Amino acid sequence: MNKAETVAGALFAALGAFMLLESLKVPYLIEGVPGPSFLPRWIAVGLLVSGAVLAIKAAFPRFGSRAAAEWPAARGWMRVVLVMAALAVAFVVLDKLGFLVTTTLFMLVVIFGLGVRSWLALATVPLVAEIGLYMVFGVWLSVPLPKGLLGGL
Repeated sequence: MNKAETVAGALFAALGAFMLLESLKVPYLIEGVPGPSFLPRWIAVGLLVSGAVLAIKAAFPRFGSRAAAEWPAARGWMRVVLVMAALAVAFVVLDKLGFLVTTTLFMLVVIFGLGVRSWLALATVPLVAEIGLYMVFGVWLSVPLPKGLLGGL
């Protein structure tokens, strides 16, 4: 039995079950089109099923024949904390800095924290990804994104 995967699977299954129960309180369809509960409900089902499969495979090795996963070392936990902290800071400054600036800085911090040290990658990947995200959400889907510092453009 692999405790790390069993615990992680159980936690994801529990989170999925909680999300599913909460999504049942909101309409699934409104006037025949997907409502506010549509996406959260399917994400919850995916989490619940994935977590259950992971927990069962880890608890009963005969269902899975992989090598056991281990808990991350201290360096791995520091990366998890970095990503969570960067995400929290991004949520706080999103309205003031705007979507473009915040997301670019968030991606820069995360890829640097995950070990990328190539200046070419650090300079291009966040910018290219941000332009792609903006084109999809801001232009194609017409999602109103916070403008922040770039509000005059």
